[in-house]
Amino acid sequence: MQSGISVSPELHDAFTRFTSDASTFCLPVTITAESLTPLDPIPLTSSSPDGFFASLPQLSSILKPQTPMYLLLRRPTSSSSALVALTYIPSNAPVRSKTLFASTRATLVRELGTEKFASTVFATEEDEVVGPDAWKERDGESADGASREELMGEKERELEAVRRAEAEARSGTPQRDIGIGGTFAKGSFGPGSGSGMKVSMPVDDEAKTALKELQDSGLVQLTIDVPTETIKLADSQSGVGAGAVATHISASSPRYSFYHYPGSDEVVFVYTCPTGSSIKERMLHASSRRYALAIAEEQGLKISKKIEASSPDEVTGDRLQEEVHPPQDQGPARGFARPRRPGR
Repeated sequence: MQSGISVSPELHDAFTRFTSDASTFCLPVTITAESLTPLDPIPLTSSSPDGFFASLPQLSSILKPQTPMYLLLRRPTSSSSALVALTYIPSNAPVRSKTLFASTRATLVRELGTEKFASTVFATEEDEVVGPDAWKERDGESADGASREELMGEKERELEAVRRAEAEARSGTPQRDIGIGGTFAKGSFGPGSGSGMKVSMPVDDEAKTALKELQDSGLVQLTIDVPTETIKLADSQSGVGAGAVATHISASSPRYSFYHYPGSDEVVFVYTCPTGSSIKERMLHASSRRYALAIAEEQGLKISKKIEASSPDEVTGDRLQEEVHPPQDQGPARGFARPRRPGR
């Protein structure tokens, strides 16, 4: 499973120069136009083993609080040097950028040569990159044994990164949590709502029309065309019973489904993301679903309930019914009431 990003010829050339030049401390790398590309290298302040810590403060000049970046670092030792591949994904970076960089980090190391790196590091705060204490802590962890990340396989790391980004896309900003279950506040996803939503992409008119014309028992499904990053209509059906919704949803690709529950005013939003779909599909759909909801609201739909599932089979008629007509809480069982005595 890959993000579709690959190492550019420019980065291959820059990395060759980096590995052969012992005076270079860091080769920063970013993603540009679907390729991993190099930025200007940073020199070591000293070739001694302590030169690594002395060189760390230079990295502050290139680290931005909302911009992910890869840093290929040289750590001089008493006899030679070791290379470290560091992935810096700040907590405040946009979700799509987080997922893209996280799911591409294994590709970067693999295509440059896994055997050339002594270790890989993941950091979310600047102090974890430039702080000597963070590096000494990692050194201690290495002395005790392999870290959790090193024990994980490549696919596990990629999937873990996607899961993190999907969780952030699900919760939005801390002030406007939209976790699974519950209802949406009116206008909480629309433009100018203050929801923190920044994702935007073209939407086909056919998709907008289908949402606008959604009627009782209707099911409209949207998807993202990955090459063009456009939201498109995947399918539109009328007269769909609650128990048949799952049979219309793709089991191989993510879908945004809008179902008008029969005999009610409720529209249920169903987000399905099969585990077999590609990382880039998952990345785009996870980070854009708030935007898909905003588009639906712009077409006049009032989205009141939502369901998330990894497989359409989980979207059963009973589950839909529970969302629209939740069981009433009868409260704690009441014991038999003793009759009052006369005159009391």
